[in-house]
Amino acid sequence: MSNNKKYLGSFLFFLILAFTFAINALADTFDLSYDLTEGGYRLELNPANLYKGVNITINSTVTTRYQVVQKVITPLENRDNPAVVIRDNFVIRGLRGTNRYGDLRVPSDDAPVRFDDILYISDVQGHADSFTIVYGLNQIENIAAGNYFGRVSFTLIPIDSTRTSVTKILDIYITVSPKETLGPSIEIIPQSGLNYLKLSSKTKEEATFDVQININRQPDTLFSIVQVINRPLESVDGSQIDYKTVNIATNPAKKGTGLSPSPLSYQQQAIYTSKPTGEAEASLLVTYSLGDLSGQKAGNYKSMLQYYIEQADKPFSFLKSLELEIEIAPIFDIAITPQDEKGTLEFKDLKPQGPPKTNEVLISIKTNIGKQYQVSQNIYSDLTDKEGNTIPNSYFSMRSESMDTKGKLQLLVKSEVKKGDTNLFISDEDGSTDSFKVIYELVYPPEIKAGDYSTRITYSLSEI
Repeated sequence: MSNNKKYLGSFLFFLILAFTFAINALADTFDLSYDLTEGGYRLELNPANLYKGVNITINSTVTTRYQVVQKVITPLENRDNPAVVIRDNFVIRGLRGTNRYGDLRVPSDDAPVRFDDILYISDVQGHADSFTIVYGLNQIENIAAGNYFGRVSFTLIPIDSTRTSVTKILDIYITVSPKETLGPSIEIIPQSGLNYLKLSSKTKEEATFDVQININRQPDTLFSIVQVINRPLESVDGSQIDYKTVNIATNPAKKGTGLSPSPLSYQQQAIYTSKPTGEAEASLLVTYSLGDLSGQKAGNYKSMLQYYIEQADKPFSFLKSLELEIEIAPIFDIAITPQDEKGTLEFKDLKPQGPPKTNEVLISIKTNIGKQYQVSQNIYSDLTDKEGNTIPNSYFSMRSESMDTKGKLQLLVKSEVKKGDTNLFISDEDGSTDSFKVIYELVYPPEIKAGDYSTRITYSLSEI
């Protein structure tokens, strides 16, 4: 009897385990949903409702990191004329603080909706979260009248996991009436004709770039054209350069005020302000140029410039985005400056029992490649006259001397000048621009006949 009880107890135990496992399996959730802040699931924008919010919720009970990606499935096409499409005027912004755990990647300022954008990346633990984005229309007066329809998708994608992605679709309806197209019209036209602005240190011509602004229709109140840089100037390896490497100026304006020469700033900059009545120049020229690049590492750095119109008692209205690229060409140069103005290293008027003669060479290295380097000296031969007589090395010496040098000098103690290669200097780990002196000393050798003795010295700069 007791054996039967033991068996029954074991049987019940395994049943409970199996039942608990089934409950846990059913509890695993990995899903995405959305709703509009004003209710419903259909986004409708028009002159009376230029902006609407969308709440996105991720319900996850698994420890899987994830991201939410937005894609434009159907562009916003005019129903009567599909060739007419709303592009940069359809914008998105993220509401900071609406998410709890992860990284909301959407800018807090209006940015054009792109074909494929990462909206959000979760924390490492993959916590469930939610966030709010706002879709809107900027510069509606520049949109052709009509009814538009488009679709965007939100996809929940697991990171480093085999779980299945989840996609939801948002339908978008936009109505623009003819009267809305009669407002101010402002064009931002880069000299490239494309949506980018590039400055390069390679040539003087490439170091400046012009952007033309045409004000085709003017508001009837005071307005400003504002520029915002929405992220740091950064290279693919994560290096960043100072905004102040770029200067900006607007050509003088008779109607209103242009921006006087100023460095680029991470804060918004009014590049033009009209008269209080709204009277403005018909056309403006904004010039971008490279400033002081000292201390900036060579490379290609990118960011995004966005232009807005600002009017009293109205939200910023988006005008255009331009990709900004700064190319800093690599510099890796060495300059040799002898003490003698002739550019030679000479020891004159050596006399028996006379004092030693010295001569200095200043060595300067200019570099921005950010790599450690070294400077070497090569002596081709001993000091030799035309008849082949030589001066022994024991009479010819050298040493190096600091000039607030950052790197490491290799010959701080006086040493014989030897034929062949000699390492003079090793830079700091950052490969900083630097300089130092080499001081040569020659003593009169009493057993050597008078004459002219010479050799050839070369200096080389190389990466380590």
